[in-house]
Amino acid sequence: MIISINGELKKFETDTLTVQKLLETMQFGKGIAVALNETFIMRTKYNETNINDGDRLDILSPVQGG
Repeated sequence: MIISINGELKKFETDTLTVQKLLETMQFGKGIAVALNETFIMRTKYNETNINDGDRLDILSPVQGG
């Protein structure tokens, strides 16, 4: 499976992958937001949201500024 993560293509040796599993595999922390194909996913849905070959994920961290 090949998916785009923050504009970079990544290959995974699996046919099934959830948002939760991807975040664990890539060791992302908890303070993030995830959009799958330009639709934000609620944190409570990470474990049941499947990622398909060719999908696009944007994983965002909050930024402080002023």
